[in-house]
Amino acid sequence: MSSLTNPEVISGLSMLVAFATIIIGPVVTFKIAKRQIISPIRQKWIDELRELMSLFLSESHKVIIISEGDGLLNVKDMDVVAFQKMLYMEQKLRLMLNPNEADHVKLIEFVKSITEDVQHGGCNLIQFSDKIGGATELSQKILKSEWSRVKQGEI
Repeated sequence: MSSLTNPEVISGLSMLVAFATIIIGPVVTFKIAKRQIISPIRQKWIDELRELMSLFLSESHKVIIISEGDGLLNVKDMDVVAFQKMLYMEQKLRLMLNPNEADHVKLIEFVKSITEDVQHGGCNLIQFSDKIGGATELSQKILKSEWSRVKQGEI
């Protein structure tokens, strides 16, 4: 009688398969379910970040008023409502971004610097435009990175 047809071996293998199914099945199911829950949440976060940065940068352009002759931002003629919206968006961005990720920290620094330039004036248009460009590029990098994580199903 072959050892593979031995009833004790068959019984032992059956128990091993049943045990593996009981342990491995729920773990695999849990990981799949977690991905199906996290991916849409992450996608919503990406969409919200994209929208918020678009609005912030648009409002930044709106409040730009250049002083005649010197090319500096002019605070006294600033659109106060647009600036208030910028402050709100800056705070919301701070809450959305992760202070433990270097690119997120840099983006918050760009946003804060742009807001401070608008609030205090005195910054020239070229520097201000460079900051807006830097914030745009960094936003694109963060959004691309997060999108890649969603595509790969990374949790």
